[in-house]
Amino acid sequence: MTFNQAYSELLAELPPSIKNEAWVHLTSRKHNPISKKEASEINPIVESFLKHEAIRYQKRLMRQKRTQSWPECPTILPFKEISTKYVADNGTQTDDSTWLGQKGSSNQALKHNYEEENNRRVMNELKVLSQHLLDYNRRTFGKFMQDIEKDYRERVNTNKKMRYEIEDLKMQLQEAERKLASMKSDSIH
Repeated sequence: MTFNQAYSELLAELPPSIKNEAWVHLTSRKHNPISKKEASEINPIVESFLKHEAIRYQKRLMRQKRTQSWPECPTILPFKEISTKYVADNGTQTDDSTWLGQKGSSNQALKHNYEEENNRRVMNELKVLSQHLLDYNRRTFGKFMQDIEKDYRERVNTNKKMRYEIEDLKMQLQEAERKLASMKSDSIH
């Protein structure tokens, strides 16, 4: 099984298993099989088949990369929890060219009102989406954050205990130093 060196770039994109399958497929297919000699030479059928296999392999790799995700972090939001608002088309929205062609302050004021209304709606939707994102993050990372907070609290408590133990040892050391000093003074007299 050796393809022609002219196909080395295509073959470099494929793993050995697919190269073997391609060779077997080309040389043993039911309709119009290619001889091993023809498959080893430059042949448009071989070239097109290898290109096809390389494209299929790259697409499969892209699909695998896309579907892999962190197990604790689902890649899609639960859509049933997101509120959806449907707006009926009542024909009031127009393009800028109709506004530019018309003169008058009432048209400009009307356009300004539509812009304010659109901005208000966008801001409301932004608030809703940000709330959904916060809820999603709480659900997704809640356990993770609880574990971090628990670990932090345990470390703080351990540090407090160690500080108390250090203070006790300091007190014991001072007491021992006092006793030692009094013993020295008693032995001198």
